[in-house]
Amino acid sequence: MNVKEILDFYSKNGLFQSKHSYEDKIKYIEWFYQYDEITIDVLTDYCTYRQLSGVKNSTINRELNVIKSAFNYYLKYNQTANFKNVFNRFRLFEDDFIPRYLTAVECHDLLQATLKHNNQLLHDFVVLALNTGCRASELTTLTWNNVFLHDRYFIVRNSLSKNKKTVYKPLNTVSIAAFYRLKKHKHYVFYNRSTDSHIKSFRRGFEIAVKRTELGAVRIHDLRHTFASFLVKQGVPLYHVSTLLGHSDIRITQRYSHLAPENLHHVLKYLPTLT
Repeated sequence: MNVKEILDFYSKNGLFQSKHSYEDKIKYIEWFYQYDEITIDVLTDYCTYRQLSGVKNSTINRELNVIKSAFNYYLKYNQTANFKNVFNRFRLFEDDFIPRYLTAVECHDLLQATLKHNNQLLHDFVVLALNTGCRASELTTLTWNNVFLHDRYFIVRNSLSKNKKTVYKPLNTVSIAAFYRLKKHKHYVFYNRSTDSHIKSFRRGFEIAVKRTELGAVRIHDLRHTFASFLVKQGVPLYHVSTLLGHSDIRITQRYSHLAPENLHHVLKYLPTLT
């Protein structure tokens, strides 16, 4: 087993069309190069080594996901390989994931804060994030040839989506109004005049707006969580929410299930009166 050969094969053939950079993760998993065979003991030694370096379990899991995918890819396309993938089904416990949701009032305050310095672009970005559930990169890279206002939808192409799947996003009236305000460039929806390209990030402006409203720790990605939370609280089935978010697996959407109205409360009526 040559770990370097496996990772090189995966990087060259499995990741060559990816818009994501895996260099930072591969840099650390090069630690495995020193071994001719990866056993569960070697794997746990790596986890211990990274933990002692102050790295969170969630980060270690992401690193292991890369090498797991590399091994699976190599085993799939190299018929002479005859080893088992020890990385399959191995996962460290992570901190509980508790998404941050904004209330309707907080959303209103945040949108008002984006306009305090006439930042209409940021305002419309937040409007679209809250009303479509898009990831930030799905909006910033959006082009007008994928927007169909007359038919009230737009398309996130598979080459630009995280899960490499094409997602059709329906538009409500608020989103359509935002798109009409954004019609200032023939190609990019969020156009940056200084670079003659699309805006790469709204992070700095967003952080300033959040600070003005004193909302605490809120990330741009929390707008996506907020979109999902509003739908689930109104009783929209998780399958529909999963489709709108473009999740690859409905189990990912299960994180919002506790928000459903009357969630499991009705079963408590079967308890005897315990006082």
